[in-house]
Amino acid sequence: MFFILYNPMSNAGKALKTSFKFNKKLLKKGYQTKMINLLEDNDYQALVADLKAEDILVIFGGDGTLHQIVNNDVFNSLNNKIYMYRSGRGNDFARGNKGKFFEITNLVKNLPKANINGTNHYFLNGLGIGIDALTCKKQADNFLIGKKESYFKIAFKAFFRFKPFDIDVEVDGKVYHYHKVWFFVVQNGKYFGGGMKISPKSERLDNKLEFVVIHSVGFKRLLTIFPLIFIGKHTIAKKYVNFLTGEKFKFNFNYHLLQIDGEVIDEVKSLEVTR
Repeated sequence: MFFILYNPMSNAGKALKTSFKFNKKLLKKGYQTKMINLLEDNDYQALVADLKAEDILVIFGGDGTLHQIVNNDVFNSLNNKIYMYRSGRGNDFARGNKGKFFEITNLVKNLPKANINGTNHYFLNGLGIGIDALTCKKQADNFLIGKKESYFKIAFKAFFRFKPFDIDVEVDGKVYHYHKVWFFVVQNGKYFGGGMKISPKSERLDNKLEFVVIHSVGFKRLLTIFPLIFIGKHTIAKKYVNFLTGEKFKFNFNYHLLQIDGEVIDEVKSLEVTR
């Protein structure tokens, strides 16, 4: 049986329409299916109780939908095959996979973990603090009022009122200090912000994470660097863009807005990340 998990709000309702079309095709081919609305029926314990070893899960939604699912401990114990149908808004997790329908069974197991204010959160793509988090917050605010703006446009406007901050980061036991930080991210995947290639060398299954920080740069020069992230060419600005690879990260900072897979958390006072 196919268990079709869908978020009816994802991508302004497009995931809902796509999931029902997919279900209809499966029924025509003679498969048994069960539709599960994640906003109405998110009892994962009950879902697991219904599953047989041969059953398949298909998830319709984007990064936010998948983030919510993988942060449920019951889900992490499943051995069933899991597929995703690309139907979100940003789809950073789906980038790099061919087609709209693909298997993610191995990609959602043994995920990296962020301890934020003493609480553990798994993440798929990455997390960030600074302009990135502020932009995600504005995107969420826009969604509530039905306003459409690209990540790039929101971030560009945010640059004008943002005040850079300092950070200390400990990577596998070695401490680094960065001054005048506009944002930093810790990435498991290559993309953030709906297709911006912030971490070109990241590989999901290599047991490493990449820390990327933009710092010590003036506003005008920053505006020339930021567009390069779309194609992963910001790597040429070595004086202002630094990359560190590791398994354990511990941070000290004085800016307290964070995004994790695009979901915003405020009042962040402590952060540790492990792979």
